Amino acid sequence: MRIATSLNVFLNRCEPEAGIPRLAAAGFDGLDFNFCDLLEQPWHDGPAADRWLEKLAAAASKAGMSWVQAHGPMFNMFSAEAPNPARMALVEPCLRACGRLGVPWMVHHPDVFAGPFDAAHRMAVRERNAAYFRALLPACEKHGVGIAIENIFDSAASGRGCPRFYGAVPDELCELIDAIDHPLVGACWDTGHARLMGLEQRTALSTLGKRLKVVHVQENDGKGDDHMLPFANGRGGVDWEAVTAGMRAAGFAHAWTFEVARAFQTVPEELFDAQLRWAVDVARHLIARVERG
Repeated sequence: MRIATSLNVFLNRCEPEAGIPRLAAAGFDGLDFNFCDLLEQPWHDGPAADRWLEKLAAAASKAGMSWVQAHGPMFNMFSAEAPNPARMALVEPCLRACGRLGVPWMVHHPDVFAGPFDAAHRMAVRERNAAYFRALLPACEKHGVGIAIENIFDSAASGRGCPRFYGAVPDELCELIDAIDHPLVGACWDTGHARLMGLEQRTALSTLGKRLKVVHVQENDGKGDDHMLPFANGRGGVDWEAVTAGMRAAGFAHAWTFEVARAFQTVPEELFDAQLRWAVDVARHLIARVERG
């Protein structure tokens, strides 16, 4: 299993192409392109996009690293208020950029709209999500990139006028993915989001099974979406024994991908590479649990 991290660990520190060799030196061998944190970069701007993507591709190739996944822009897919339409319009350029880099899966959030989340509303939410993702399939097929729909958490629905966020539990992800029924649509499991939902993660991951394509590995204390490294929150954190058992039960072997920007934001430059090496040590420890049981 590859060890990867989002490039957002370098936000406000250095350019992504300068960070890639540092990741390789620390022991990472996979990369996650986080479009939602790199909206100001020119990856969506015609010829400038090609030049910039070529720099990234060259840096990754020189470092011997693979692009294992990406994260698309975040927005309310059912709102016409700014900046939602503009960010939604970036999804297809994201897929194009993924295709240029060789990224196999781009993570995308599901969404919800106002309503009581009773049976009828839940069905309507599922169908509108399915329609949205089906509309992306021609671009997915053109660029050879899959969509991995991510589990979110209910408190994220507070601004949507709904008591639940669709896709926060594995049964909802499964029904949505199965309704779309396309090989380029699967699931992303975020361990921190699941902790916020109080889910038993062995059961959740085994429920996803073959639908699970990529992961966001992160830690929190069950109160906020902290995006810290595993074990950072002690007894109040994610049950990593359950996570590794669930990955094993699901047959997951793609990449152990950290989404842990906040674990690096305030680290002094003199300690930054040591923090990267520590992250790799943590990943190796937990991957061994997945592989050996």
